Amino acid sequence: MSISGNSTSNVGEQGIGTVILFLSFGVLAACICKLILSQLLKNKVPAPFTVIVLILGLIIGIITAHINQMNNDFLLGEQELNGINPHLIFFIFLPLLIFDSAFNSRFHVIQPQIISAILLAGPGVFICTIIVALCAVYIFPYHWSWIDALMFGSILSATDPVAVVTLLHESGASKSLAALIDLESLLNDGSAFVIFSIFKDIVIKKATTTTSIIVEILKFTMGGPAFGLACGILAVFILNLLNNELEIEIISTFGLAYLIFYLADVELGVSAVLAMVVMGLYMAKHKYCISSRVQLPIASTWRIIIYFINILIFMITGIILAHSLVGTQKHVDAIDFGYSIVLYLALHIARLLAAVILHPFIKWSGVNLSWKEYIVLVWSGLRGSMAVILALMVDSEKVIDEMTRHRVLFHICMIALLTLTINGTSSKFVVRFLGLNHGMCTFIKEKKSYFIIHIIYVKF
Repeated sequence: MSISGNSTSNVGEQGIGTVILFLSFGVLAACICKLILSQLLKNKVPAPFTVIVLILGLIIGIITAHINQMNNDFLLGEQELNGINPHLIFFIFLPLLIFDSAFNSRFHVIQPQIISAILLAGPGVFICTIIVALCAVYIFPYHWSWIDALMFGSILSATDPVAVVTLLHESGASKSLAALIDLESLLNDGSAFVIFSIFKDIVIKKATTTTSIIVEILKFTMGGPAFGLACGILAVFILNLLNNELEIEIISTFGLAYLIFYLADVELGVSAVLAMVVMGLYMAKHKYCISSRVQLPIASTWRIIIYFINILIFMITGIILAHSLVGTQKHVDAIDFGYSIVLYLALHIARLLAAVILHPFIKWSGVNLSWKEYIVLVWSGLRGSMAVILALMVDSEKVIDEMTRHRVLFHICMIALLTLTINGTSSKFVVRFLGLNHGMCTFIKEKKSYFIIHIIYVKF
């Protein structure tokens, strides 16, 4: 069930240059838009930077999709970027994004939330998958099979860790609630990807027997975390041997992220996402393996790199969204936009129902969430780049019916657009309205403390 394939990108030497030109323009344009909006809105209307980048990419994509002449390097770069192999996006961006969220987490804060997060990422994802599949079979007039519907539901069960982490840090939610949602978003990507891979393999006739399916599930769910734990132990041991080796320690963490992700997915065929999460969390627990003098620079380096990756991935997502919405018109009617709205509501109902069903077990695990915190939990289920990447993988499988592929891609893109723009921009207001923004003071204090520590570090 490895996602790697034999297909390669068709981007030539000139194409690479035009892609770099376009991305350079996009990054600078996004920063300018952020500055202008900050001055105009005076922070009265919260607009997360990722949403601004997404909308900018969406606008550029819609405009260029209607331009037939491609004799301009900028337009050629946008066209090449739109045709990028989804596996390439998966291998370039996901290892760093997943590892960063786990490695730079506060393990002492998330440790009490681990059981609750596993409940939400395990049975919770399964519940959401079933409800979305029911919606696809009984509400959508597409006559999808149950396997197609379950594959579709598994894609929409994966929340975006990049968008969720950014959202939580900007909204001022309490540390415990933010930790639970953050960890759940990490783990449910792994479980959703397992379910997605199973049903995709069934759809394309790779997995046909019950025995092979059970073996693959066990290999993914058990092998991924086991491999990640072993790699985490080895990484901590090796890093402990280094003493204030600034460049080596920083580069090693980046190299480990890519190496372990590749080995897990391609060589071993286990869940690379779960392997990265477990390895990152183990290293977060043993943060002392990083030399004390290196911890501040490594945190700064990761933060800047991830910030830049966020800009790139949401710009690419916006472009892909635009071309998907325009390119699927021959298979999509006006009423399908209405079905996307219904699906958007169904996703929130599914997440709420999962939270209600799992509430006794979450309470048993020692986590007592108020009804206000459950509202934030439900509202923070953003779908972003992860869901779009999985939808693009479906679209690249020519074995699947063309109309089914395009409709899956259309609805996934619409849900990503709706959750990122509606939920992403309103979550800060929801947190404040419910009186749960107690974490904002702590967040500001941490920023000030970081600034002071940085000055001391630079000076001495």
